[in-house]
Amino acid sequence: MKVLFIGGTGNISTAVTRLAIEQGIEMVHLNRGQHSAGLPANVRTFTADINDEAAAQALGNESFDAVVDWIAFTPEHIERDL
Repeated sequence: MKVLFIGGTGNISTAVTRLAIEQGIEMVHLNRGQHSAGLPANVRTFTADINDEAAAQALGNESFDAVVDWIAFTPEHIERDL
């Protein structure tokens, strides 16, 4: 399984990332690169701001089995993601 985390360097998302890696899940993060969370070396990270429409282009032709957005706090954030 291949999972994309949007964000992924907060307290909860970092712990979930580590647990997912332990379970054999391939993890990819898309974030602004402003926080170092001490993530496992096998987490691939794409640096982009999700609020920038060009951010999706940072992922190229990647596809994922699941996507988790850790930075959706307002209805506008959800609308952006859709």
